[in-house]
Amino acid sequence: MDDGHVDKSSAMNSPLSPGGRVLRIVGIILMALTAAFNLMGGIGTACVALNPTGWSPAMAKLAPYQWLYILLMVVATATAIWGIVVTIALARGTSGHAYRDALIVLAISALAAGVQTFVSQVLRGKGAPQNMRFYLTLFTLAFMLVLRLPPIWKLIGGFRRGGPGDAATTAGLAAFAGGLVALTTPLWAAPTHIGPGGTNWVNALRTPLLAGGAAGMILGVALVWRNAGRRVPVLGSHKSSQQAAETPEGRPATGR
Repeated sequence: MDDGHVDKSSAMNSPLSPGGRVLRIVGIILMALTAAFNLMGGIGTACVALNPTGWSPAMAKLAPYQWLYILLMVVATATAIWGIVVTIALARGTSGHAYRDALIVLAISALAAGVQTFVSQVLRGKGAPQNMRFYLTLFTLAFMLVLRLPPIWKLIGGFRRGGPGDAATTAGLAAFAGGLVALTTPLWAAPTHIGPGGTNWVNALRTPLLAGGAAGMILGVALVWRNAGRRVPVLGSHKSSQQAAETPEGRPATGR
């Protein structure tokens, strides 16, 4: 898909309008959240893909289809990693194919999550938590398609860079959102991961979830803070240059 209709040089040299910037950031954050959900879904599928009979009688029903869950695990994990790369490209706003790649990532992720939700629902009577991943991916795909409508596409600058420092801020917000999802997974995923005897299966991945989530949030805050810090000296230097152009009496200096 051509990401054209927006001049590259003009989009990179002129800041976006507030409305366009907000829509662009929301789209990128949704991509980050979707990639995080799909990555966790792929890693979480490893439990049943590698040992379907080691968890509960309901999970054991999936054993004849272990090959399918191994395939779904690989597809979900690989596509999610690609989604992270695409999200970074969208935030940087320098790739002409980032939007097209985002649609491909979302389509593959939605298909994989949909198949896994359906099969799990049929075999064990429950599609959670993969259904959450499926619905979020569909929502993000729909949102990204709406952004491609000509008036909105022009408003967001075709996902080209929105202005100085915009990439760092957007990437920081996306990293923070993805980290927050991972960090809070033991809270919102627990109800769908309770096994026989009240065992919380999320605890099997608690350490990497907490560590990865905290790292993502810290990185996000650091990027936003660093970008905010960069803008202060720029404003100060601009003021100094104006002062230097004035005479001691406060009048603009003129050529002699």
